[in-house]
Amino acid sequence: MPAGANLLTVIVESPNGLDKESELYRRLVSAHLFWEDRYSIEIVEDLLNTATIKALCSRINSKYVVFMKDTHRISLEYMPTLLETLDEKTEYLVEPKIYMGEVPALTSRTKIDNNYFYNRDTDIFGIAYNTKRLAELLEIVSDLDRSSLYITYRLYWSINSASRIDTGYSVSSVTKVAIGIVPEQTIDRMVPLISTTCQELRLYILRLLILSLRGLRGSKKSTLSIGHIRELIRFFGLEELSSFAEALNPFELGMFNWFADPNSSRYLFKQLAERDAYLEFPSEEERDESYYHLYSIEFPEQTVEIGRSYLPKELRVGRERPGSYDFYSRPIRPNSTIIFYDRPMQADDNAEHLYDYFTKNYPEYSNVYFALNKKSPDWERLEEKGFKLIPFFSDEFYEKFLISDLVVASQIYNISYRGKTLQNSRFVYLQHGIQLNDMTDWILSKHFDIFVATGKIEADYLSKLAAVETLNSGIPRLETLAQNMKDPEHLLFMPTWRFNLQTATTESFLESDYFKSINGIMTNPKLLEYLEKHDKKLLVQLHPNTERRVDCFEFSERVVLSDLSYSEAIASAEMVFTDYSSVVLDAAFVGIPIAYYQWDLDDFFEEQPYESRLDYEKDGLGPVFKHSEDILNYILNETYLQPSEEYERRRAVFFEGVSVDRISSTIIERMLEL
Repeated sequence: MPAGANLLTVIVESPNGLDKESELYRRLVSAHLFWEDRYSIEIVEDLLNTATIKALCSRINSKYVVFMKDTHRISLEYMPTLLETLDEKTEYLVEPKIYMGEVPALTSRTKIDNNYFYNRDTDIFGIAYNTKRLAELLEIVSDLDRSSLYITYRLYWSINSASRIDTGYSVSSVTKVAIGIVPEQTIDRMVPLISTTCQELRLYILRLLILSLRGLRGSKKSTLSIGHIRELIRFFGLEELSSFAEALNPFELGMFNWFADPNSSRYLFKQLAERDAYLEFPSEEERDESYYHLYSIEFPEQTVEIGRSYLPKELRVGRERPGSYDFYSRPIRPNSTIIFYDRPMQADDNAEHLYDYFTKNYPEYSNVYFALNKKSPDWERLEEKGFKLIPFFSDEFYEKFLISDLVVASQIYNISYRGKTLQNSRFVYLQHGIQLNDMTDWILSKHFDIFVATGKIEADYLSKLAAVETLNSGIPRLETLAQNMKDPEHLLFMPTWRFNLQTATTESFLESDYFKSINGIMTNPKLLEYLEKHDKKLLVQLHPNTERRVDCFEFSERVVLSDLSYSEAIASAEMVFTDYSSVVLDAAFVGIPIAYYQWDLDDFFEEQPYESRLDYEKDGLGPVFKHSEDILNYILNETYLQPSEEYERRRAVFFEGVSVDRISSTIIERMLEL
């Protein structure tokens, strides 16, 4: 790329080298057709932090600079629109509309309002900075974390209204939302205290603070002082904006409230039927038998303890908002409206199975609905089964939600309508899988009245986080599976996904260990010969994230892409194997042999936003293999058919407390008591 471009330099962070065939790179270079003498691309392997950005700005000759990551996405119009805008007049800053995930086809329909501002990523990426102005700022505020540079730039240069272009930039990943922000260890302030009346900027500061509090739950240590955080809240008047964090960050909002008002150490987190759940920030002498410890976070001044307690609902009086309605005041009765749902586009999970059981065995409940997108392939099937369907997230859905006395689901969505949320109304969480990984921070961020567990091991883990809400009943689809077992017809391979492949090009995907390991099993000559000799098939149930890569895999007459539902595929399986997916536990529950092929066990969890709680080799319900030849020998020698006392013992321990013919009835009995 030409050096010394005088209009724009794009800096791309790419630790492993930018894939020159990637969509991002192709869209960047396409702008050279008209702008090659005034625009350059520079690829850097160093992670972009405040120091590296300062060094880059000191030597860049262009008028503007944009920072990107090689995992990010840009719309087709992004570069042409940006370059044309920058060429028209001198700007301090020009930014696109910023998204997570895919960039919408029509960015013009994006509503730029306070909710957009609060939910928008506030990092440096995708925005064109005036290079000279950014360099000047970095000489003054070199002690700030990179995550706050965009906000600080706008504060310092008094940019209350950003110059926006109608095109899109996507940060592509929600990992930051899941794990938060952990500033560099040398940082002791978040943003400088430069006064502003701009609500957009104040919402960005609130967002940055909330994500930093989220990061503290993982790091357990803060270089930011309690005093600095309190001063930020006071100086920028963040308390009056804090309701924007209520839906997505309720736990962090409790932390925020404690910083804002240290004189109170208890905050209502979730209304329940009898005893409400509270977040506690007690001193040692304030802790009593109702207190469950959750976190100890070390600040420069002191260590802050955070816990949970359950207190009588009478203590809620006076804490509710004026004029709010108590959605628990009306008991669940046969005329109650009850809503079930799985995913918007996919049923056949725990909510569908429990709905089916409930409507057949409790016919007196006549206002029971199942929510699903009308375009879902399951809509017609459920309609034929007699399900009362309502379109997911439609006006009808929200009106039904408002008058409902209970919501039962295998997924958790932040539903809010006319003051009603999952925080102040009844919600039963059936789960989609089983908690094999340490999802503590995620679980503690969610609202539910019942959290369904499958076996004592999982229930013991959940009880430390949600003692009152945990129910060890088992998930409904296991009961259905046990009732619908078929003669073995095939082997079943169910690999999970890798977060680091989310934005990979087809070429990069084909070079990944993930593809090579899965495809290597599918095309192994010895396996194909075995399947042919014994007239068997290997069904491969790919993860939904692999859908656009299906054509990369080499299927054959004997190795077939499964078009069955998960439950159908498992019900007729002779043996099931995976890498890490918890769905194979469904097979183990009904006595089908399972195994693990974990080719990347040594580094898999380094790429994930969570860690495993299960030692697969010591506690797994099937053998673990790291090499393809070992899992293949296990299959070809039919070792899986040999009884194993050890795995049977582990299975009994894992599923302890679950009665296969009482799963659905146990859940229903408990939920009708709410």
